[in-house]
Amino acid sequence: MAFVPLHNHSDYSLLDGASQLPAMVKRAEELGMPALALTDHGVMYGAIELLKLCKGTAVKPIIGNEMYVINGSIDDPNPPKKERRYHLVVLAKNAVGYRNLVKLTSISHLRGMRGRGIFSRACIDKPTLEQYSEGLIVATACLGGELSQAILRGRPDVARDVARWYQGVFGDDFYLEIQDHGSPEDRIVNVELVRISQELGIPLIATNDAHYLTSNDAEAHDALLCILTGKLVTDEKRLRYTGTEYIKGEQEMLALFADHLEPEVVAEAVANTARVAEKVEDYDILGRYQMPRFPIPEGHTPVSYLREVSEQGLRARLQLPENEVFTPEYGERLTFELQVMEQMGFPTYFLVVWDYIRFARENGIPVGPGRGSAAGSLVAYALGITNIDPVTNGLLFERFLNPERKSMPDIDTDFCIERRGEVIDYVTRRYGEEKVAQIITFNRMTSKAVLKDVARVLDIPYGDADRLAKLIPVVRGKPAKLKEMIGDESPAPEFREKYQNDPQVKRWVDMAMRIEGTNKTFGVHAAGVVIAADPLDEVVPLQRNNDGQVITQYFMEDVESMGLLKMDFLGLKNLTMIDKTIDLVEQSTGQKVDPDALPLDDPGTYGLLARGDLEGIFQLESSGMRQIVRDLKPSSLEDISSILALYRPGPLDAGLIPKFINRKHGREAIDFAHAKLEPILQETYGIMVYQEQIMRIAQDLAGYSLGEADLLRRAMGKKKKSEMEKHQSIFVKGATERGVDSKIAEALFEQMVLFAEYCFNKSHSTAYGAVTYQTAYLKAHYPVAYMAALLTVNAGTTDKVQRYISNCNAMGIEVMPPDVNASGIDFTPVGDRILFGLSAVRNLGDGAIRALLEARSADGPFRSLADLCDRIPGTTLNRRSLESLIHCGALDALEPQANRAQLMADLDLIVDWASSRARDRASGQGNLFDLMGGGSADAVADAAGSGDLSTAPKAAPVPDYPPTEKLRLEKDLVGFYLSDHPLKQLTRPVQLLSPVGLGSLEEQADKTRVSVVGMVAGLRPVTTRKGDRMAVLQLEDLSGSCEAVVFPKTYARLADFLMVDARLLIWASVDRRDEQVQLIVDDCRVIDELKVLLVELEGSEASDIAVQHKLRECLNQHRTEKDEAGVRVPVVAMVHHHGQTRFVRLGHQFCVRDSEAALSSLTAQAFRARLSSPLVAA
Repeated sequence: MAFVPLHNHSDYSLLDGASQLPAMVKRAEELGMPALALTDHGVMYGAIELLKLCKGTAVKPIIGNEMYVINGSIDDPNPPKKERRYHLVVLAKNAVGYRNLVKLTSISHLRGMRGRGIFSRACIDKPTLEQYSEGLIVATACLGGELSQAILRGRPDVARDVARWYQGVFGDDFYLEIQDHGSPEDRIVNVELVRISQELGIPLIATNDAHYLTSNDAEAHDALLCILTGKLVTDEKRLRYTGTEYIKGEQEMLALFADHLEPEVVAEAVANTARVAEKVEDYDILGRYQMPRFPIPEGHTPVSYLREVSEQGLRARLQLPENEVFTPEYGERLTFELQVMEQMGFPTYFLVVWDYIRFARENGIPVGPGRGSAAGSLVAYALGITNIDPVTNGLLFERFLNPERKSMPDIDTDFCIERRGEVIDYVTRRYGEEKVAQIITFNRMTSKAVLKDVARVLDIPYGDADRLAKLIPVVRGKPAKLKEMIGDESPAPEFREKYQNDPQVKRWVDMAMRIEGTNKTFGVHAAGVVIAADPLDEVVPLQRNNDGQVITQYFMEDVESMGLLKMDFLGLKNLTMIDKTIDLVEQSTGQKVDPDALPLDDPGTYGLLARGDLEGIFQLESSGMRQIVRDLKPSSLEDISSILALYRPGPLDAGLIPKFINRKHGREAIDFAHAKLEPILQETYGIMVYQEQIMRIAQDLAGYSLGEADLLRRAMGKKKKSEMEKHQSIFVKGATERGVDSKIAEALFEQMVLFAEYCFNKSHSTAYGAVTYQTAYLKAHYPVAYMAALLTVNAGTTDKVQRYISNCNAMGIEVMPPDVNASGIDFTPVGDRILFGLSAVRNLGDGAIRALLEARSADGPFRSLADLCDRIPGTTLNRRSLESLIHCGALDALEPQANRAQLMADLDLIVDWASSRARDRASGQGNLFDLMGGGSADAVADAAGSGDLSTAPKAAPVPDYPPTEKLRLEKDLVGFYLSDHPLKQLTRPVQLLSPVGLGSLEEQADKTRVSVVGMVAGLRPVTTRKGDRMAVLQLEDLSGSCEAVVFPKTYARLADFLMVDARLLIWASVDRRDEQVQLIVDDCRVIDELKVLLVELEGSEASDIAVQHKLRECLNQHRTEKDEAGVRVPVVAMVHHHGQTRFVRLGHQFCVRDSEAALSSLTAQAFRARLSSPLVAA
């Protein structure tokens, strides 16, 4: 009988197991093992993946869990501080055992968590274990098991009592587990376990507690443990394994234990592992659809009810009366789709989706017009699941649900990001809390990340690790794998050379390569929700995330593999923004805009797109897209949808966008290889843009059904040679039978294969194109409301707010500081201006904001600081909150000349005065000074309550803060400069020195050299391991912000210039790191001390080669040396031509080191030159 490993940890034992499941299964096959068990620490993360990987192999999968058992109660609110948690291997023997293991695992996580951080454990108690014991096989585990611990404490009697309890509960399915990792403890425990086995008749099994695949992986696994514990490999006191915890074959297992156990005992223990595996039956948990139980009205089935609500919905969409029949194009398609859904068993699926989207719409929760291929379904349109008519837009149902290929439909839905949770709450209430959960995700160690993690535990300097990691290219968000980096066709030869020539780098990379791709942490899927018919903890193991939410232990694909209903509830910020814009428009004009009923031929909308005014326009904001849209000048929703489909790496690399633009504007001829192609490709100017077009070509030219055409599209995308050859002959034969020349048919097929790689889903592009159009329409027609909504929705992202404020300025919309008498919670439109919202002010809580708005609504605007303090209690609006309101300018209207320093001088006096009046009102007493003024106490108290402010104190007059201090306080309290910006004062020549705004650095290629003008908003000194000093700067300008790194050599020369709030001209290179963009500083100058060398030229001189050469020679005499820093003076040419003046920035290589000497040289060569200050005013 072959050995079966029954105690194994994969990388789902996070940062403890180093074996990835595909490699584990492959290793079991190589060793000829008939079965393989998975027993990760306390979890079942990999169970379904194991089942899928073993399918089609000779390896039987065994689902298990190495659980933690306590002798107390998991429900004890005050467990003992030193409560022992014993290891126990638990295996599922059959379908019943699987359900019980799922139940136990879920209970351990939801009720039995003990400890914190990396020492937290999901525990189970013995009564619960006994309650769910049916169908389970258990074994005593490692030295951490209860029997082992009793033996090591010198209590063999206790060990026997524990063994008897397990034997009583599990009978023949209880095993004593022997292991040999070379320790004295193993020998003590094993000898005693053999005695217990013989005395009590409990069988032995031999295991190896495998945490990695082979002995070659021991060093890499050790590094993984150091990553987990934050230690160095060289640290003496840390967690270590013995180096023997790998998957061993039968002969290796038989060779163990020889120095302390009889050979026949070992042989029997090894043979018993195969006997255990033989007990395990098929779990039968994959592939059966398990729809939730949707409440169907009496007299209906899911099929009849879906038909009824679909027909009602379509009549409403088409505005057809009850007695009027559908036109054939709608009626026949609706009937066909419903038949397909019935045949495939999905009516309940559509009713579930219809129900929660109906809830959202009825409760005013914005829902997107559609997402993915679902927009191709007429039933989805009729039910209100999508808002795109698939008939008029030429969308195909078969692209969404293909009768030729049974698979679960996939409808993802976008909701307003602020109210998405309400929809999930509704679904939870509808189906029961125990049947709904969000879905786990796993964060794997990518090549860049693992390289840095391993470098840290090997004590390799951060700079070295960073430099090597930066050589790894990132393509479409994914870093290249390390194996690719060291291969013959490495995308970075320098990386391969370092690996081949430096032994330290080789060891480092080899170690990283062995754990690359392992799971590091878990998270929660951004949108995925599973809805089940039965309680989830009987089907899928559950746990809590870090926020206490219940989530599945299986990730998205595994949940779907079980046939469970998985829905994506996505939060789309743009829907929230559209909704807020519509609310603001209604508040100001009384007009309710319907985003789904906008005219699609609006000139203002297309004019805005043609101008490239695309800040805040859905999917079109990037600078690359901005230029494309300017060139395209879209004139229809089809144009917008097409450009969304084309703006992706494949079509961009293939040069399809210039071709598309040229054809639209008649600069390139549109040719159709056959007349039948014209109606299919006309909307995209003869270019195959959409997958649906490939399907239509196959249908109209070669006689495919649309279901067959979808299979053709999928085959083309996968490029399987055998399938492609089969399809080519079918296509060419079908086309020639329908009158298409065979050569044209063959050429067309090849073209389809080529374009299938690039083509996109038209349903998705059309739906998202609709959202793009809605945002553009609202910005074009309601710019102030739109920009206010845009700023509100992005209020938590400083970079975006800065960028959008800059866009507001360009549009002539002034963004003003908050105003206590006009601002709302969010950004508020007031005429042609936008006021900052009160929620943006730091130290101002929700309660204080509500009190301000309620007081303003009830008794009108605040007349003074005294009035404000008198009307709102100090317990609600405290001194700190008032300071914030003053410094950010929210109280400027309450003080002549908006003197904020005067308001601060008055503040303490007025707060004390207002507190005294509040106490008097509460007691019905007037104060001494009021009584001396005449009148009864009651009369005075009445006057105090009615807002008499004549007794309010006033401090002596003080001058206002200097402008720089005013701006600094604004920045501190709102995060932005409000009344002005320190960089607005710069002259045109200096603005020219920063052609790239910090907000658009994302568009720059790695290592691009740039010059930027920015403020130092923050500075973090850093000391390297070698003791050298460097710094990380937070820079900002009018368009955004970024980090900038100043390495030690540069820092040593520039340290005197690097101060918070300094305005700097910086020369740097762009550094792309793990999808983040930062700057590496080469040099800088303080703007306030900088002079710009201006050289005046006539237009004829500027274009004269001889003049250019003379200027270059002159400047080169004074250029800066490579190692010099902090002395550069930039040069700008001031060119006069036809009565106009243009400034031209000369490259960084023309900067001079001595401006006076350079000025003398230029003057001597008859150039008109002068030194210019960069500021309008200091």
